[in-house]
Amino acid sequence: MCCDSGSSDKKHPGVVHLIGASDSGKTTLIERLIPRLRAKGIRVGTVKHAHHGFETDQPGKDSWRHAQAGSEAVAVISPERAAWVIRTPEELSVDLALEPMAGRVDLVLVEGFKGDGVHPAIRLEPSPRERLEIGTGGVCRVGVHPGTLLPDELEQITTFCVSVLREGEPCRQP
Repeated sequence: MCCDSGSSDKKHPGVVHLIGASDSGKTTLIERLIPRLRAKGIRVGTVKHAHHGFETDQPGKDSWRHAQAGSEAVAVISPERAAWVIRTPEELSVDLALEPMAGRVDLVLVEGFKGDGVHPAIRLEPSPRERLEIGTGGVCRVGVHPGTLLPDELEQITTFCVSVLREGEPCRQP
């Protein structure tokens, strides 16, 4: 686990940003990493940045109707899932998205934000030279589409993510 919140026994998860242009393979890589990390006993969460907004409910459903009526916050709770939708005057930070995950997940893969310069990052960017480069400073560069990664390359990226939890750095409290 990463940073201790100090005020409670909930621990803040480690964070790895996945950064790249549209269609660079960020979602594909996340889909490939989650089962590998879970197989190592790591509880994984994700945060997805939706540039153009999103809907979580179907028109006509009760929670949708609550929101249409003007509710500032809507929660849908079932025995297996929970979802909250809160109206915001501006886009929230990644740190605020992590707060409900504290104590529930060990590592969060963040897709679609540009990165914050504090948390480690996996950069997906075409490269004629390197297929994969795990460098210093908490950056991993993937030079090929994640769908074409070789098993040992995927294992190196998984190890990069696990190292975030082992080292606990860089990490900060939200």
